[in-house]
Amino acid sequence: ETTVLLVDAERHADAAELLPLIDVPTVLTLGPGPSGGAIGEDVIAASAHRPAEEPAVRIDPGDDLGIRHTGGTTGIPKGIVSLHGPYRDMFDAALVGRPEEEPPRLLAATSLAHLAGVFSDVTLQRGGSVVLQRSFDPGEVLAAIERERITDLWVLPPLIYQLLDHPAVGRTDLSSLRRLDYGGCAASPTRIREALKVFGPVLVSLYGMSEAQKIAFLTPAEHARFGDDGPLPVGRPFPDVEVEIRAADGTVLPAGEQGEVYVRSATLMAGYWKQPELTAQVLRGGWLDTGDIGYFDADGYLYLADRLKDLIIVVGGHVYPTEVEELLLTHPAIAQCAVFGVRDSQESEHVHVAVVPAQGQRPQLEEVRAFVTAHKGRIYAPEALHLVDAIPLTSVGKPDKKRLRATLAG
Repeated sequence: ETTVLLVDAERHADAAELLPLIDVPTVLTLGPGPSGGAIGEDVIAASAHRPAEEPAVRIDPGDDLGIRHTGGTTGIPKGIVSLHGPYRDMFDAALVGRPEEEPPRLLAATSLAHLAGVFSDVTLQRGGSVVLQRSFDPGEVLAAIERERITDLWVLPPLIYQLLDHPAVGRTDLSSLRRLDYGGCAASPTRIREALKVFGPVLVSLYGMSEAQKIAFLTPAEHARFGDDGPLPVGRPFPDVEVEIRAADGTVLPAGEQGEVYVRSATLMAGYWKQPELTAQVLRGGWLDTGDIGYFDADGYLYLADRLKDLIIVVGGHVYPTEVEELLLTHPAIAQCAVFGVRDSQESEHVHVAVVPAQGQRPQLEEVRAFVTAHKGRIYAPEALHLVDAIPLTSVGKPDKKRLRATLAG
């Protein structure tokens, strides 16, 4: 049902392959590209002849804004219909906990199709500047922070670890950073505390998802109150967001009890594109079933255990990969890791772990099993250990466990 296809000047080859497969009334290009106007009219050149004024188009809060796809870490990416009103609310949420200061300078080093794009919009709306990088390279990110005097940066936890492990981090001037937002997947408390020492009191934990946008946040000052050991919460809910922890039967659970995380707010998605049945499964009575497992402490801080879909069902109980990953990252021989479940021919699941060894180390399966058993219990101990040079990441920077499962345990 596409009516206009807009082609980046660097994507003409992709467009030539795509166009015979679809029927699009209008094709426009962003810049002339290598083949001139053969694919479509250059919209940048055409716009130069238009008056420099806002178009007379009325946009209401309930109008469709776009379709943003999920990261696809637990299945086929789903198209999420977003609306103008909830998206505008995100601009105000981005200012929570941020004092009035000079316009920000954001480094966007991850995909603009996801949260880096939201932060870019917020930065420009505030009169700030955005420095774009084609892809995430830890050395180039550190150099850009110093060179461009970057004040704001958004990264997923695995990308923070890459910055921490880069040899240039100790000799890079990071003094311009005022805010380093992180989230998008589980974070290691050990490594986040390491990041606090390296980057200073500028870390902000953001818990959200494409279906709900904002859910909870943890400020730099709140990071400090949780000391040097133990789990870290993802934060407290935003002021205009309701969060409940529910049992499998829907009962709301008290603080300290673990269950499924449900969210209600004005920024929930309108639904999944052309998937009414799937929409009905996660949106019920104004509440979103996030698919995450977590609990509240007595002070109202929200902790996450893992994604429900990532749960590994083993003989004797169940294993949340994040809990094992957090433990393994405290082992001196392990620099990075990813825990995932693998089914055998009898449909029984087994715990596997991919490990990037620390420099000069080569951990062995029995050593890792004994370590996990001593701290968590036997059912958490991995049955297979895979030594790898790097943990593969998805296009948005999350650990790609589907690829690990296919390549290491196929």
